[in-house]
Amino acid sequence: MAMDEFRDPEPQESAYSDVEVAAWLQRISLPTQYAQYINSPSAFPKTEESLRALFRGQITTFPYENLSVHYSPTHKVDIKPRSLYSKMMEPPHNGRGGYCMELSIFFHHMLRGLGFHVYMTGVRNRTRTEGVPQGEYQGWTHINNIIHLPSGAKFSADVAFGGDGPTSPLPMDGAGAAVQNLGPQQVRLVHDNIPKQRLRGPKLWIYQYRNGADREWNSFYSFAELEFFQEDFEVQNWWTSVKTLHRWTVLVVRFLRQGEPVRFTEAEAWRARVDQSTGGDEVQVVGKVMLVNDVVKVNMGGKTQIVHKVDSEEGRRQALLDYFGICLTEDEAKCIEGWDMALQASSS
Repeated sequence: MAMDEFRDPEPQESAYSDVEVAAWLQRISLPTQYAQYINSPSAFPKTEESLRALFRGQITTFPYENLSVHYSPTHKVDIKPRSLYSKMMEPPHNGRGGYCMELSIFFHHMLRGLGFHVYMTGVRNRTRTEGVPQGEYQGWTHINNIIHLPSGAKFSADVAFGGDGPTSPLPMDGAGAAVQNLGPQQVRLVHDNIPKQRLRGPKLWIYQYRNGADREWNSFYSFAELEFFQEDFEVQNWWTSVKTLHRWTVLVVRFLRQGEPVRFTEAEAWRARVDQSTGGDEVQVVGKVMLVNDVVKVNMGGKTQIVHKVDSEEGRRQALLDYFGICLTEDEAKCIEGWDMALQASSS
């Protein structure tokens, strides 16, 4: 049984109280069968189906965004659990989410508050050329959660890999079965060595994708079943926010659930692609909206299309509100002045 790998049979204490976990459950709008657990979080079922609902509720509620790198006084990211709760949950949260370490640590403590057996681990990303992973595996710059269920099953739950992330937890069973992602894309985890390893073991879990059942698999990242702690991510966080793409890219990604209204100011036809029906036993993820520097893109399970461009900080702030529900405060907006990622001011 996978649960036997834990030294303590009791779930680890969360940084968040039962009241705070209950507020999160309310916020992520799960299907009605889970409403009975909002006021008794520790009784939340520990199954593959319930974990998938939590995962999808999280990624469709809290956007993946690195705005703290660009729109904060220090241009640094605070990943302390208390700071994360304040940013994402306490009024006025202004629609904020976070980048990989923010979202994953936040989700980690929510799972602990529900009584899941979960731990965090570091992830090695591959370098990319024009967005396609095809280089070496680099140092630890990403984060993942590994969950052990009472059934004995293990799952990877990466809620913070941006637009390239899975839309469901992925089984760590060694079978390497394809899991349907957005549109024709499939993802999976395989248990194998990466090319740069000299030792036969330990084998690593490799996150792979293919953009159609007839395409070749390609690898995004790898991770080991090695427990990382908050202190490890404090070290990683500095490098990731200062020395990777987050430093030179303003990036926001929001996954869309079935029936969710989204404003498309320049492409009304896209609205018709969103199924307005709601309900059902599952949270269905149907698309994603992305802001990359000065461009807003949409993918509803097919080809990504540009729907909006901005040419000023005022325009970018409006796009953040229109497409992501993120409202930067006046003080936050001023923090990008003089920063090399600032867009030119609108002429009056």
